[in-house]
Amino acid sequence: ADMRCKAGGKEHFMGEEFTTAKPPTLNIKLVGIKPLARVTVIKDDEVVYTAEPNQKEVSLNWTDTKATPGQASYYYVRGEQVPDMEGVTGEIVWISPMWIKYQP
Repeated sequence: ADMRCKAGGKEHFMGEEFTTAKPPTLNIKLVGIKPLARVTVIKDDEVVYTAEPNQKEVSLNWTDTKATPGQASYYYVRGEQVPDMEGVTGEIVWISPMWIKYQP
Protein backbone atom coordinates (compact mmCIF):
# COMPACT_ATOMS: atom_id res chain seq x y z
CA ALA A 1 0.00 0.00 0.00
CA ASP A 2 1.33 3.43 -0.94
CA MET A 3 -0.07 6.97 -1.05
CA ARG A 4 1.71 10.10 -2.20
CA CYS A 5 0.83 13.69 -3.02
CA LYS A 6 2.83 16.27 -4.98
CA ALA A 7 2.82 19.83 -3.66
CA GLY A 8 5.14 22.73 -4.39
CA GLY A 9 7.43 20.60 -6.54
CA LYS A 10 7.93 18.03 -3.78
CA GLU A 11 6.49 14.55 -3.42
CA HIS A 12 4.99 13.89 0.02
CA PHE A 13 4.49 10.46 1.56
CA MET A 14 1.93 8.91 3.91
CA GLY A 15 2.32 10.19 7.44
CA GLU A 16 3.42 13.68 6.36
CA GLU A 17 1.89 17.05 7.19
CA PHE A 18 2.23 19.78 4.55
CA THR A 19 0.58 22.70 2.72
CA THR A 20 -0.41 22.86 -0.93
CA ALA A 21 -1.48 25.77 -3.15
CA LYS A 22 -3.62 23.48 -5.35
CA PRO A 23 -6.40 21.10 -4.33
CA PRO A 24 -4.58 17.95 -3.19
CA THR A 25 -4.38 14.95 -5.51
CA LEU A 26 -3.70 11.62 -3.81
CA ASN A 27 -1.76 9.06 -5.86
CA ILE A 28 -2.80 5.68 -4.47
CA LYS A 29 -1.34 2.23 -5.17
CA LEU A 30 -2.54 -1.03 -3.62
CA VAL A 31 -1.52 -4.62 -4.34
CA GLY A 32 -3.47 -7.49 -2.79
CA ILE A 33 -3.03 -11.25 -2.68
CA LYS A 34 -6.65 -11.43 -3.83
CA PRO A 35 -8.56 -8.85 -5.88
CA LEU A 36 -9.48 -5.64 -4.08
CA ALA A 37 -13.25 -5.49 -3.81
CA ARG A 38 -13.32 -1.90 -2.54
CA VAL A 39 -11.00 1.08 -2.17
CA THR A 40 -12.21 3.96 0.01
CA VAL A 41 -10.77 7.46 0.51
CA ILE A 42 -11.64 9.02 3.87
CA LYS A 43 -11.29 12.74 4.61
CA ASP A 44 -11.83 13.98 8.17
CA ASP A 45 -13.79 10.81 9.10
CA GLU A 46 -16.07 11.10 6.02
CA VAL A 47 -16.07 8.74 3.04
CA VAL A 48 -15.38 10.95 0.01
CA TYR A 49 -14.62 8.38 -2.69
CA THR A 50 -15.22 4.67 -3.23
CA ALA A 51 -14.15 2.41 -6.09
CA GLU A 52 -14.84 -1.28 -6.65
CA PRO A 53 -11.97 -2.32 -8.94
CA ASN A 54 -12.05 -6.12 -8.38
CA GLN A 55 -8.35 -6.29 -9.36
CA LYS A 56 -5.23 -7.40 -7.46
CA GLU A 57 -3.36 -4.21 -8.39
CA VAL A 58 -5.00 -0.81 -8.15
CA SER A 59 -3.47 2.51 -9.11
CA LEU A 60 -5.62 5.62 -8.97
CA ASN A 61 -5.48 9.37 -8.52
CA TRP A 62 -8.13 11.24 -6.54
CA THR A 63 -8.33 15.04 -6.29
CA ASP A 64 -10.19 16.80 -3.48
CA THR A 65 -12.26 19.18 -5.60
CA LYS A 66 -14.05 20.35 -2.44
CA ALA A 67 -10.94 21.33 -0.45
CA THR A 68 -11.61 24.40 1.70
CA PRO A 69 -9.02 27.22 1.43
CA GLY A 70 -7.15 27.76 4.69
CA GLN A 71 -8.33 24.46 6.19
CA ALA A 72 -6.18 21.46 7.08
CA SER A 73 -7.71 18.01 6.56
CA TYR A 74 -6.49 14.48 7.03
CA TYR A 75 -6.85 11.83 4.35
CA TYR A 76 -6.38 8.08 4.51
CA VAL A 77 -7.27 5.08 2.37
CA ARG A 78 -8.78 1.70 3.15
CA GLY A 79 -8.52 -1.27 0.79
CA GLU A 80 -10.70 -4.35 1.23
CA GLN A 81 -9.93 -7.64 -0.51
CA VAL A 82 -12.56 -10.01 -1.85
CA PRO A 83 -13.64 -12.22 1.09
CA ASP A 84 -12.65 -15.90 1.42
CA MET A 85 -16.18 -16.89 2.43
CA GLU A 86 -19.68 -15.59 1.85
CA GLY A 87 -20.93 -13.16 4.50
CA VAL A 88 -17.55 -12.09 5.90
CA THR A 89 -15.26 -9.13 5.26
CA GLY A 90 -12.09 -9.69 3.24
CA GLU A 91 -8.66 -8.73 4.53
CA ILE A 92 -8.29 -4.97 5.01
CA VAL A 93 -5.33 -2.64 4.53
CA TRP A 94 -5.18 0.91 5.91
CA ILE A 95 -2.81 3.53 4.49
CA SER A 96 -1.38 5.94 7.05
CA PRO A 97 -2.96 9.40 6.83
CA MET A 98 -1.64 12.64 5.37
CA TRP A 99 -2.47 15.98 6.98
CA ILE A 100 -2.83 18.49 4.17
CA LYS A 101 -3.58 22.21 4.41
CA TYR A 102 -5.00 23.75 1.24
CA GLN A 103 -3.69 27.32 1.02
CA PRO A 104 -4.18 28.79 -2.49
